[in-house]
Amino acid sequence: MDQDLITLLEQTGFTQKEAGVYLALLELGKGTVTQISKITKLKRSIIYVLLEGLIKRGCANKIPGLKINEYHAIDPSFILSQLKTTTKNFAEMLPMLRTLHSKGEKRPKITYHETKESIWNVYEEISQFDDAFFISSYERIEKHFPGAFKHWSRQYDKKSIPMKGKHLVANNPFDLRVAKDFSRHGQKVKYLAQNFSMDFTLYDNKLAITSLEDEPFIVIIESKELVKSMQPLFEIIWNSGKII
Repeated sequence: MDQDLITLLEQTGFTQKEAGVYLALLELGKGTVTQISKITKLKRSIIYVLLEGLIKRGCANKIPGLKINEYHAIDPSFILSQLKTTTKNFAEMLPMLRTLHSKGEKRPKITYHETKESIWNVYEEISQFDDAFFISSYERIEKHFPGAFKHWSRQYDKKSIPMKGKHLVANNPFDLRVAKDFSRHGQKVKYLAQNFSMDFTLYDNKLAITSLEDEPFIVIIESKELVKSMQPLFEIIWNSGKII
């Protein structure tokens, strides 16, 4: 059986087995399930199901008035006619589909990460954006990911991290020590006098909200409008920070 023809029919919505049965009927002109089985090498029980589906779709018919059921395929031009109708209907619905798509783009996309591996992958993703804005505790990150800041410092030295971000950190010896190291890599760093229990990051039209308690997690909200609204608030907090 011609595989190219089967592939062509699959592209019009047939399954591989449906295409085989349809082509067998075209070859036979008309045929029984037994004859179709010999050509397609499919089991008779499967062919009955496939024929029922083809008949419902208007691609085949059962010849009436015979003791042994015989079937024939509808002319292939019928498939072309169906495709033209589908294309016309799709074209008419396209403006509505585009409207739905544009509405969907405005809805925030929210993802949740709770394993250490997935959280680390988010950190690595953030490090590749040159305008990331952090309100975070280095000490809490180091607690869950020992050696993280040495790793990032080495990456800065190698210039494999493009980020030139803003960092608002906690007022503790570890954060201040790391902040001084980061500042020599071109990062802008300030510290906040008050403590905060969660970390926040703006990057690439995303807001990351991180909890680094006993069971850490990150929620990522992807929304251009949300980030645009949050940016001025982050700047206000940045202006209240103290230079290290």
